[in-house]
Amino acid sequence: MGSRKNEMMLGGLLIVLAVVLWHQLAGGGGSLSGGPGARGGATRISLDDREPFPVDWAALTAARPAYDPAGRNIFQFGAPPKPVPPPLTDAEKAAIEAARLQAERERLERERAAAEALAAAQAAQAQAAASAAPVNAEPPPPPKPTPPRVTYRFIGYIGPPERKLAVLQEGADLVFGRQGDELGGSFRILEIGYESIKFGYTDRQFKGEFEIVPMTSGGR
Repeated sequence: MGSRKNEMMLGGLLIVLAVVLWHQLAGGGGSLSGGPGARGGATRISLDDREPFPVDWAALTAARPAYDPAGRNIFQFGAPPKPVPPPLTDAEKAAIEAARLQAERERLERERAAAEALAAAQAAQAQAAASAAPVNAEPPPPPKPTPPRVTYRFIGYIGPPERKLAVLQEGADLVFGRQGDELGGSFRILEIGYESIKFGYTDRQFKGEFEIVPMTSGGR
């Protein structure tokens, strides 16, 4: 260590001497060898009025950083390695955990408020529907029965207009009837027209209802 310090001191002294000599030469104080303007030998340099050059001895004696083989190589092309983040301290870990817990509490609070609002809206809707419904409302009447379909085909008529005799067909049978006659126990001939026949019903629940069957030579 002592030899290293001596070497550094010697190097600093040489630097001081080089600076002083440079000032002397640059300022026109003369040259180191005789010339046309020199009367004697070499120029004499006085160090009495010169300030020594400040040397940072602490920086010279400071420890040098060790070589990192995994560091950046200026002679090799490529992206520098990503720096590894320093490990978290206990205080930083505690702050992160507190922030996470606070966010979780806020999320649960929002979900609870949304569920309460939905339940309140559903209750209000049910109450409004109950208040709008009539009190002691009677059930709707049963649907009205449908009369049976006429199964007779109107082929035509015979006889005078005031006493027409309708010619009807049911399946493979021919049936004849006048106005007012009952057929099959369910139908009554109400009117015999020129191109159609009007049937009513013997059942009183179908009173006033009728079905008109047009004249046809084929099936309906």
